[in-house]
Amino acid sequence: MTHNYEDLIKGFELRLRTLISGYKSLQEKNAILVSELERRQNDLMLAHREILELRQNYDHLRMARTLAATDAEKAESKKRIDKMVREIDKCLALLDE
Repeated sequence: MTHNYEDLIKGFELRLRTLISGYKSLQEKNAILVSELERRQNDLMLAHREILELRQNYDHLRMARTLAATDAEKAESKKRIDKMVREIDKCLALLDE
């Protein structure tokens, strides 16, 4: 009978050691995943800041380009836009028929 209790205790100890080992392994994996998540979040924030900065630079360049346009360029652009509007009006008139 004592032999059965000893076997039960040894089996319990073995399962407990296995459980503790698995727990420690999961803790290590969790720590790795947490650090990886933090690194990815930092990368994402840097990319987001870079996108915002690039958008701002683009807006500044677009504004500078608009201000730097010569009168001839503005007149040419106006002519092209007027031509497009006339073509659109023609298409709409054809669709109404």
